[in-house]
Amino acid sequence: MKSRNIIYLSFIAVALIAATAYAAEDATNQTSVPTKNLPEGFNLLAVKTASTQGVNMTDEIKEFYGKEDIGLASATIGIYTWAPMGQGYDSKITLISLRDAEHAQAAVSNYLTNFAAKNPVKLAGNVSLVNPATINNHEATEIEDIRGNNEIRYLYLWDNSSTVILAEGNSDRSKSMQLASATGL
Repeated sequence: MKSRNIIYLSFIAVALIAATAYAAEDATNQTSVPTKNLPEGFNLLAVKTASTQGVNMTDEIKEFYGKEDIGLASATIGIYTWAPMGQGYDSKITLISLRDAEHAQAAVSNYLTNFAAKNPVKLAGNVSLVNPATINNHEATEIEDIRGNNEIRYLYLWDNSSTVILAEGNSDRSKSMQLASATGL
């Protein structure tokens, strides 16, 4: 009987240590998408994580995989509405937590390579769709994504240490930058 109690207590101790380590890791992990203080007109619709039923996060962030190794990735995606339902596409903020800054830079590089492979990076007249920007005092990349109806959607991509941030806004550059800034990263 004593050995059974020792086994139970040992199991409980291991579970508590694991839970404490997980909570400590989660507290330092910067994968929380903005839910409050959003730019005027943006409303949080949903948050996707690895625990969201029916969602494969690897598929959700496939544009970040490519020639350069990014290692293990943990992603959170916030989905935001900015127009009445059915009248505008959703905006998103994707936060990807990686092992270190080098893997984050590799993910950014892969995304830009994949974007360039699928889209023209310059329009007639040598107008670039990929330009430098600054978000929250970080060097970022502004991407003008041309939608099917020839409307431009503004995207902002940057890394902050081991976190990669992709903010997919709408056709309003200022509002899209505000959404990207709402991450605080």
